[in-house]
Amino acid sequence: MVPLFRWRAGAAGLAAVALTFAVVPAATAAPVLLSQNKPVSVSSTGGSAYAGTNAVDGSTSTRWASQKNIDPAWIYVDLGAVAAISQVKLTWDLSCAKAYRVELSTNATQWSTVYETTTGDGGVDDLAVGGNARYVRVFGTTRCRTGSAYGYSLQEFQVYGTVGADTEPPTTPGNARASDITSTSVKLSWDASTDDKGVVAYDIYNTGQLVKTVDGATLTTTITGLTPNTNYGFYVNARDGAGNVSQASNTVAVKTPPDVVDNEPPTAPGNLRSTASTANSVSLAWNASTDNIGVKGYNVYSSGEQVGSATGTSATISGLKANTTYPFTVKAFDAAGNLSAASNEISVRTKAGGDVIGEVKQVTTSTDVPWGLVNLPDGSALYTERDTHKITRVTQSGTKNTVGTVSNVSGTDGEGGLLGLEISPTFAQDHWLYVYHTSPSDNRIVRIKYENGALGQSQVLLTGIVRNRYHNGGRLRFGPDGKLYAGVGDGQSGSRAQDINSLNGKILRLNPDGSVPSDNPFPGKYVWSLGHRNIEGLAFDSQGRLWEAELGNSVMDELNLIKKGGNYGWPSCEGTSGSGCGNSAYTKPVRTWGVSSASPGGLTIVNDTLFMSCLRGERLYRMKINGSGTDTPVAYFQGTYGRLRTVEPNPVTGGLWLTTSNGDKDSTGNNSNTRIMNVALN
Repeated sequence: MVPLFRWRAGAAGLAAVALTFAVVPAATAAPVLLSQNKPVSVSSTGGSAYAGTNAVDGSTSTRWASQKNIDPAWIYVDLGAVAAISQVKLTWDLSCAKAYRVELSTNATQWSTVYETTTGDGGVDDLAVGGNARYVRVFGTTRCRTGSAYGYSLQEFQVYGTVGADTEPPTTPGNARASDITSTSVKLSWDASTDDKGVVAYDIYNTGQLVKTVDGATLTTTITGLTPNTNYGFYVNARDGAGNVSQASNTVAVKTPPDVVDNEPPTAPGNLRSTASTANSVSLAWNASTDNIGVKGYNVYSSGEQVGSATGTSATISGLKANTTYPFTVKAFDAAGNLSAASNEISVRTKAGGDVIGEVKQVTTSTDVPWGLVNLPDGSALYTERDTHKITRVTQSGTKNTVGTVSNVSGTDGEGGLLGLEISPTFAQDHWLYVYHTSPSDNRIVRIKYENGALGQSQVLLTGIVRNRYHNGGRLRFGPDGKLYAGVGDGQSGSRAQDINSLNGKILRLNPDGSVPSDNPFPGKYVWSLGHRNIEGLAFDSQGRLWEAELGNSVMDELNLIKKGGNYGWPSCEGTSGSGCGNSAYTKPVRTWGVSSASPGGLTIVNDTLFMSCLRGERLYRMKINGSGTDTPVAYFQGTYGRLRTVEPNPVTGGLWLTTSNGDKDSTGNNSNTRIMNVALN
């Protein structure tokens, strides 16, 4: 790991700084001076004697100076090729920068800050930084001699790094395809990736879950242990020896056939009955069905609409209206998808009064994926549409209108796009919305003015978060400290989660203007916690503590209570499973679930009660916070509404906004079937 610090000539101490925007690979040679006599671009010059090239000529007797009395001003050097940057040395003239930042870029368009100060006083700044870049920029925002006619002036601008370092990921594996499909296996093949140093491995995923790794010479493999009559979406990532990961191949859709030809449905469930009821729920039981192969589960219906599911012979249906009569039937299904005839129908009347989870009312529907949602002061809400890249306003009665489309958003043919949305704590004064989205080159955080019912001015706050088909993260949440917290996925490279120089696999903490807070646990870095796989839920309790919900790979999902600077173990520890879980440096999760029972989509807290929406688990968990833990999670809506994405408080009703996420495994706009609902809390 590259140490990051700043040394001030003549000063007594060290101050940690800087955040790289990419994993820094191991050096292959000693750092060398890369910038001398290389091409330079500047914002302005104070005259022909002060050209930008003077700052890279190796002599302190010449200097670059910007035009007088103008802020900001900048200078950048083109190194000619991407290199692993390890040091930037600035020799200032008397006309120095009090506030400035050092930035890196691979394309001279998108810049990532690796050092920032507001206390510069000239002299020599010898900065140890880390990152892969071709272009290095010094960006001054406040002059040391404000109020005068001076600009900024550098005698020398020296950049050191390692040439020949492996900074490029492999090319995308091509033409992924399937053959020899059986009920429990499939043969996958793909065309080779290329890499300047060589591909060492291919990782095969099923909709974001790693299922197998093969060596870099293997282009065909068989995936076994599949479930009959089940849909899969396989794709391939290539990896090189430096840990650089390619973008994902095309997705191969596979449906395994039934293990036997089965056209015979189960028998109808018998003796459907009510075993209990509250104001907002009904508990049902029935006698088991039989089947020539085997019963896989049961669906519960009310007035012809599925309202629940179960693997056993009982279920509790929640979200009902008090003092209301509901009809119910049950049907069994087998592994081949054959559905039985309906059970006997019964009618059950809910009780008067109320319990914790109350009636569910559909507010509106959407043909896209509602992802982030915030409440506006007028009682309406705004939500992001992941695949259309629009932000939509919805009233409590369900009236909708588009307020704007966010620019530079890109899908990933998976779960990238327009993601998290947060509203400024001082929205009444500044009108800022904060957005996390995927761009064509990365994931990033921006803020956008929302005034007079429309999107306006925007500002990029943070770039360089590695994107991939899945594991992009995206949840945003302002804390009671006024800082913005962002949940970031590992970009399908677990090693990034443990690399303090990477933005991925982390919870990041930003000032509202995008700068690094001075009291972050790793000075100069956005990192608040690390060791995360894919974060999609963040929420603060009444004590100001941050809770986080995280998707595991194939074993466990997690609920974590986040500590400043905490390490949560991924990739060597998944939940409480893995060879690295005994490491005392890792913080253990508060709760874990099997991934089929959870896959968190969102998290919120109302009255110190956690509500966690689940995607694959298709349910909403309720957990009362007790000290540093919770009471036993209670599941609601299992099998009722499908995948649940986002849950947020609804201050108008005193309940919850709840959005579904059905048809969300690609980046095609308006091809989903989703709902936005209000859940009463009684």
